Amino acid sequence: RSRQKVVDDLSDTTRRAPYELAIDAMNALTTDNVFGREEVLHEIRNTKEAELRGYLSALRQNGLRVKLLVVGNVGKEPAKALASRLVHRLDFIQNGRHVGGLLKRDQAQRAHALVASRPVEVRMKNPISKDINHATVNSYQYGVPDVSERVKLLLLGKMISNPVYDTLRTKRQLGYIVAAQMSEHVSVLELIVLVQGSKESPDAVDADIEEVLTDFGKSLRSMSRAEFLKWKASVRSSLLQKAQNMGQEADRFWSQIANDGHCFQRKRLALEFLDTLQSAEAVEKVFQALRQGNRKVSVKLFGVGRELEVSVPKSTNNKNNSTVNATAPLMFSVSSINAAQKQRLIKAGTSSYPSGGICSISK
Repeated sequence: RSRQKVVDDLSDTTRRAPYELAIDAMNALTTDNVFGREEVLHEIRNTKEAELRGYLSALRQNGLRVKLLVVGNVGKEPAKALASRLVHRLDFIQNGRHVGGLLKRDQAQRAHALVASRPVEVRMKNPISKDINHATVNSYQYGVPDVSERVKLLLLGKMISNPVYDTLRTKRQLGYIVAAQMSEHVSVLELIVLVQGSKESPDAVDADIEEVLTDFGKSLRSMSRAEFLKWKASVRSSLLQKAQNMGQEADRFWSQIANDGHCFQRKRLALEFLDTLQSAEAVEKVFQALRQGNRKVSVKLFGVGRELEVSVPKSTNNKNNSTVNATAPLMFSVSSINAAQKQRLIKAGTSSYPSGGICSISK
């Protein structure tokens, strides 16, 4: 019964918006330990109870990486006692010797984002039945930033959001869901631009995105110091914003515990570096690095009426000439992402980013 519920949830594509399904496909392709929806469904359907029990038994013997955060009206000593009990329960004795137990950070498996060593394009049919909506999600990988680069990218994310929305949503009315933001993918920061709607094909929307990014780059170069200082004040306000409740406070600490980063001084370092910035020149440099790095990943979902374009890209009247990246993309025309596509990406010369972040100002 439990397995059937999981299968039903994964099979029902209407639970998620097309752009969310596109992001899922992107993560499955560009993360070494993430798998596509159809792959997961296949494995769940074919898993036997005895196999699952055997896996759980071996999991305990091989050891676990456990992370614990205690919040609320629990003192330090009771929290330590709770952690000790957890450690004791995970201690496993076999033939008179200790096996399994807790794994140290360097002993546990960790996720890695894959480097897009050249532009990558994934073309898929919208898996939602009879849905006319398309989705275009473009990711521009920056890499693993130190604290100073993180601050500059945070500024970039704030600056670029409104121009993308105003141009693609308000003026061109390409879709009812339009967004541009900086996003963290394992240890990597990426600029994500997404559009969902039925007005234009994903190929045309991709060209529109590239055009608006080019225009934004021009405006960034001419940004006045007064305007930059307004954006700087906005970022400072965001960094100084205090948690409004216990849940938000717990989330702030847990984000550093969950990824084993333990960079609890990041806010202080970020504020110190932010104070040194006096113009948009530094932000322009990281934006150009995003545009010129040949690390673009684009996922295009085609809705009802444009299914044939999954395998045959439609001409966009050369609007893509505005693209900084001139390298031909590695193309995937697929029904879903699986291990074969990931292996093809790896064989094309990709590598992995380091799994850990940089908790210093080093560049």
